[in-house]
Amino acid sequence: MDKKEALEHFLQVLNIKDEQFLKDLNAISMLITKHKGEVLFLEGKKGEELFFIIKGAIKLFKTNKDGREITINIAQSGELFAEIVLFLENRYPVSAIAIENSLLLSINAFKMFEKIKENPQFAMKLLGMFARRLSFLTEKIKEISTEDAKDRLYNYLKKLSDKNGIVSLKLPKKEISSSIGISPETFSRVLKKLSDEGYISIDGKIIRLSK
Repeated sequence: MDKKEALEHFLQVLNIKDEQFLKDLNAISMLITKHKGEVLFLEGKKGEELFFIIKGAIKLFKTNKDGREITINIAQSGELFAEIVLFLENRYPVSAIAIENSLLLSINAFKMFEKIKENPQFAMKLLGMFARRLSFLTEKIKEISTEDAKDRLYNYLKKLSDKNGIVSLKLPKKEISSSIGISPETFSRVLKKLSDEGYISIDGKIIRLSK
């Protein structure tokens, strides 16, 4: 995919058709690749880029006082992240690392902010994307605080499943378990329990939801 196609995909996700805005975005963005294990930015560091994922997966995480990583989110294809730099003093509140080979659209946040002021339609679409993201994170906090491991894992699989109830697990077990607040050992145990109870059937990395 070239840069123009990436920009068109970004605007398609926002449901915007605007050739002039496409040209404006082209002037303030870059298409970049990150290999698995590469860091995009670190918590607390200055930066002025926000990112849209064309393909791949990026882990957003914080590090506690003991040096343990706490996964905040696994951002995947079609998602925007690091948009918080639009509102903070150009510092990233989390760290980001590629957990798959990834292709991303890197957009200068401050130049984008100028474009937003010139285009109210784009501003409203972007706010809609932010609202969906906030709703997702709020729901995730609710799940972690109120649901047990079995419910969390089943709901995670349900969200990823296609219309036929099939899920292809592309992410490592460690990353999935961290993103839903359980240990890898618990993940394996609960996955087996869901299978034994007939909620899912497992064929390698392919999972079919039965209920």
